[in-house]
Amino acid sequence: MVRKYFNKLNKKGFTLVEIIVIIAIVGFLSATVITGGNKGTDQRKIILETRRLAEEIRKVQNMALSSIAQNCAGINKVVPSGIILSTASSDRYLLVADCDENKIYDAGSDTLLSTVVLSASQINSVNPASPLEVFFIPPVPVTAINTSELDSASATITLCGIKDTTVCKYIYINSKGSISVE
Repeated sequence: MVRKYFNKLNKKGFTLVEIIVIIAIVGFLSATVITGGNKGTDQRKIILETRRLAEEIRKVQNMALSSIAQNCAGINKVVPSGIILSTASSDRYLLVADCDENKIYDAGSDTLLSTVVLSASQINSVNPASPLEVFFIPPVPVTAINTSELDSASATITLCGIKDTTVCKYIYINSKGSISVE
């Protein structure tokens, strides 16, 4: 009996069944972490794109505040700067200079400063109705949301993930020029 006990103690290593069980557990945990990690990566990309959009809105706001002159048909002049968002073109938004100063983007008379393409998210909705046009009129700057300069004017932009449409972030703009992200 004592001999059997010592034989068990001197036994070294793992059996084949123990190794297979350990490999299965490690494989299961690795698969869970990898697939769960992709969702986190998508959420981070949506957050980054939402923050970038908010930064671009602040950029055009600062252009108006700084009274930066824009090239309008060969003439440099200080004009309202704005951002155009549309659910019809949900993968991009436009930064523009309103050369005719009517607070509406006209492709023929206004200057397109840049087009920003979204890769992980899309413009799911805008309120007020699409297209949403937000212009900052120098030098104060006054904020015009879909041509309205009323104190009650405000806008909401909703960005949702392309892969997971349940992951959404919101940007709020009010008539005073305040921009917040949730």
